[in-house]
Amino acid sequence: MGIHSLLERLCFSDKAFILMYHRILTSGGKQPYFIQPGMFVTAATFEKQIDFLKDRFEVVFFEDLVKKMLNGEDIGGFCAITFDDGWRDNYTDAFPILEKYRVPATIFLASGFVGTDRMFWPEEICYYLDRKKINKSACSDAPRSFICFVEEISKCHRCKREMFFDRCIEILKGYSPNEREEILEYFRGILMVEPFPRQMLSWDEAQEMSASGLVRFGAHTVNHEILDQVPLQKAREEIFKSRAEIEHRLGCRVSTFAYPNGNHSESIRLVLAENGFSAAVTTRKGFLGSGMPVMEVPRIAIHEDVSNTIPMFRSRILLRKF
Repeated sequence: MGIHSLLERLCFSDKAFILMYHRILTSGGKQPYFIQPGMFVTAATFEKQIDFLKDRFEVVFFEDLVKKMLNGEDIGGFCAITFDDGWRDNYTDAFPILEKYRVPATIFLASGFVGTDRMFWPEEICYYLDRKKINKSACSDAPRSFICFVEEISKCHRCKREMFFDRCIEILKGYSPNEREEILEYFRGILMVEPFPRQMLSWDEAQEMSASGLVRFGAHTVNHEILDQVPLQKAREEIFKSRAEIEHRLGCRVSTFAYPNGNHSESIRLVLAENGFSAAVTTRKGFLGSGMPVMEVPRIAIHEDVSNTIPMFRSRILLRKF
């Protein structure tokens, strides 16, 4: 604990940090489908972390933190909390804790999922693979992309369940958006799966959080497209339609952005900068310091398996390789 305190004084004398969360779950188990360990912390863990941050740091909105840096103000000892995607548990499990401690946060919304029963493709593919063992017999009339995917994942069949799903997701990230959708569409056609509860925020829930003054919203595209994998015009549409929908629905100004999967390029950064966005966050680990490019702000990803105690949480923040 003494070493942590010393490192915090040294690291954050003139720097700040931004935390990246996705999901806050009452329990890590009993979910309708497999959830990657890197996607959640439990509500109990999250509350311990918020209590610690409130006591040790000045917690502000991400947008305000960037403004302070650009204005040449001291940002030492400041931090910001962000969530990606717009999961419903941000409202049911995270928001009550933010209210209890009066701590602000920013949620980056994939606007096309809000108020729907859509799933992100990593969750959807795991949902299908968890319910049916796929082998070559399922490929008789399958598209080439599906056949290739099955061949690749068959090499991982001896992996434990968690590692198998993680590997399947990483493999599918290497496919083009059209190929991913083709694979998912084929799964939808061959599987009869039971419905599952809505997983994403509704606009009413987002409006309630916005009205509290504790939650602001940023854009995260419409369909969570990995932006450097699609044509630039498609990327522009994903960015601008997402912002327009959030501003229309919530009556708030949207000036911050989060890159899906952290993927970005010089041309995409220019699109944001030239069209009124003040800052964008990546998934690269690091601190916020004076002079840092505001369209490439690093964050520290927080998830249950590496942060479920406060010493682990502090190590996750402070140590580059933890």
